[in-house]
Amino acid sequence: MSKRLTVRAAYLYIMTGSALLSGIVLFLTYRVFAWSYAHVSPDSFFARLARGLVNYIGKTPIAAAVFFAVFAGLFMLRSQKLADDMKQIVRAAEELADRGSFSELKVASGGELKTLVSHLQGIHRGRTTSSADRLSTPPIPNETTPLLDNEEVMAVILRIKSLLRTLEAADSGSQQSPDFDMESVKREAQGLERLLESLMTAS
Repeated sequence: MSKRLTVRAAYLYIMTGSALLSGIVLFLTYRVFAWSYAHVSPDSFFARLARGLVNYIGKTPIAAAVFFAVFAGLFMLRSQKLADDMKQIVRAAEELADRGSFSELKVASGGELKTLVSHLQGIHRGRTTSSADRLSTPPIPNETTPLLDNEEVMAVILRIKSLLRTLEAADSGSQQSPDFDMESVKREAQGLERLLESLMTAS
């Protein structure tokens, strides 16, 4: 970026140009006023108004008022492009901070503002590309991916509960053989039930 193409240099150029144009407009206004005053009747309304303004206000205050009025108008008009570009940059920065992207960003100025726009557009492209990559990349299964579906785990738990109820009914309603260890079967079934419940919770 050229050191001459800065925002401060742009405003200095606008102020200098507005001051020169205001001086030219003031000189032309004075010449037109002097010519008109010299070619009208001394008793006309224009002549009386001119003498009244000069006598009560003075030539210098009138010239200063005309100069600053023209200067202010030209400065506001010529600096409107910079103001619009700054509004566009602020809007894009706010959208980038809130949503992570912005719709469109174009400026007519160069120098520092153009460089800032290039940086914002680079951030916007980087975030857009990262979002597209995340959406297009399928998830990679890892060690925490469940191996069983919830429906399968629930079916196994229901079958184990039914087995426990059957064994409890058989233990309380009938006499079992001495070599049949009912308590061991119940303990194994209860341990398997707790294991499958933990798998279902993790999934």
